[in-house]
Amino acid sequence: MAKIKRNQERDIETQKRLAEMGWHSITIWECELKPSKREQTLKSLAYTLNKMWLEEHAIIGKPYPQLEEENGMLKAAEDRKA
Repeated sequence: MAKIKRNQERDIETQKRLAEMGWHSITIWECELKPSKREQTLKSLAYTLNKMWLEEHAIIGKPYPQLEEENGMLKAAEDRKA
């Protein structure tokens, strides 16, 4: 039990340091990748990543990107030609 608590405290501290450096941190537990939960976990991850990307671009004043659909999910996409 003490080891788990130390690991959780270390993880929180690491996430704080990464955030201070401008990084986003997402934790996915191994149990969330079991077959019964995997699809929902991946959908949630895709949603979170797209939301973070859109918010980041809105904050720094860049226009919203085009939205593309892939496998029934909307995803953010930039014009790479520019």
